[in-house]
Amino acid sequence: MLKKKFRLFIILSIICLCFCITVRTFENDTFYIIKLGDYIYHNGIDMLDHYSFISNLSYTYPHWLYDLLLYLIYTTFGYFGIYISNIIFFIILIFSFYYICLKMVKNEFISGFTSLILILILSSFVSARAQIISITLFLWEFYFINKLNNTGKKRYMFYLFIICVLLANVHATIWPMYFILFLPYLFEYVLFYIKNKVNFSKDKICKCIFSRIDIINNKNFKILIITFIISLFLGIFSPSKICYTYVFKIMGGSSQLYIDEHLPLVIYKEPGFCLFFLLFVFIMIISKLKIDISDLCMILGISFMAISSSRHLIFFYTIALLLILKLCNIFIDSIEDKSFDILIRYICNKYVYVMLLLFISICSIYKFVDNKNESFVPSDEYPVGAVKYIKNNLDYKNIKMFNDYNYGSYLLFNDIPVFIDSRSDLYMKKFNPNLKYDIFNDYINIVYNYEDKFRYYGIEYVLEYKNSDLSLILYKDNNYKVIYKDDYFTLFERCINEA
Repeated sequence: MLKKKFRLFIILSIICLCFCITVRTFENDTFYIIKLGDYIYHNGIDMLDHYSFISNLSYTYPHWLYDLLLYLIYTTFGYFGIYISNIIFFIILIFSFYYICLKMVKNEFISGFTSLILILILSSFVSARAQIISITLFLWEFYFINKLNNTGKKRYMFYLFIICVLLANVHATIWPMYFILFLPYLFEYVLFYIKNKVNFSKDKICKCIFSRIDIINNKNFKILIITFIISLFLGIFSPSKICYTYVFKIMGGSSQLYIDEHLPLVIYKEPGFCLFFLLFVFIMIISKLKIDISDLCMILGISFMAISSSRHLIFFYTIALLLILKLCNIFIDSIEDKSFDILIRYICNKYVYVMLLLFISICSIYKFVDNKNESFVPSDEYPVGAVKYIKNNLDYKNIKMFNDYNYGSYLLFNDIPVFIDSRSDLYMKKFNPNLKYDIFNDYINIVYNYEDKFRYYGIEYVLEYKNSDLSLILYKDNNYKVIYKDDYFTLFERCINEA
């Protein structure tokens, strides 16, 4: 009875926190996702771009299934529907984490309250983007790999195949991550094979390392290998056909140097990363290194990924937290003193958790009221006023206008052709080798030779942030006239006769 009441408390708390902590403001990507879904719904997937005024650009629709889903939500429920869908996907993510914790850690208290902590950690990652679904799928993949490795039951193979195909269609750009999660288990088997072939009894370091490798079930491992190999071919079930090549192309592109989420992690700006890693090391030490080699390799691997690119932080936080909890459980089980169990029973007292739920509800309502004042499309981030002016006064469907990366998606959402938007890969020679110049590079370096580039692309108008470097230059250039201006954005007309 106590367990059921505590679970009910955690479930209500998760729903309440997710609902109230999710921000209303949309990210730039959301707008192009809706627009692409619109095109897919009415025309299918043709592997071409239709929203930049620069013609003959190829586009691979890497998350076409999510694009279509978001468009259907938008056409039925509007902006508010997208906001609610973010909350629902967030709740599904946290419930998945909670369920997997209960199965892997088998501790009600740790699983429940860690799930609430994870909500606070991931709140800044929640947006109408495909990653909120893909991270949920990766959590389940991690769980099914563990189950397959431990039990050898073939039904987990089919669950993994389904996840593999879903990832290839929901978020093909990070599809290789599916295989990365297999690597620690494959490496563990390699060490197990070496241990059985070589005698390390005289080497203390090697003896310590290999002592953590228990007997591995060869049959289960063979099933794991078969699953891995078959999954390699499942990328063909994605119409985007970029599952196998995207990572290599994007790593060689210029976006890696300029887009925040592609940049290496600045560790001092992410204290949570340091705390997680140090906590893992600390618990590993006090639990006397009672950790599987696969788990150790997993934590080191995802830590390296997070350091190399901050976009992987969300994977680190979710999977690393599961591994930390596994270690915590090992440590707690090793404690002979039962005072911890007494503390848990006290915390789970009905009066205590009712008070906690009340406290969480009050905090959540306060956060919800604070978020309620936010706009879905704030005018300081997106050129709301400028778009209205353009659509009312210019031939906006045939316009050639230079715009910033950060709001290009909002322009194309409003049927205004763009110079660039947040689909960075679309504008790189790596993905469009027919381009004479790399559009993304031209955008980044525009202030150094803006007139030459504007002439090459036939630019007629320039829409920029009011105080950007380019705006400050154009204010002083007599060939550019301000035709619209508000508190945040300025629209210039380029008054040069190319003839």
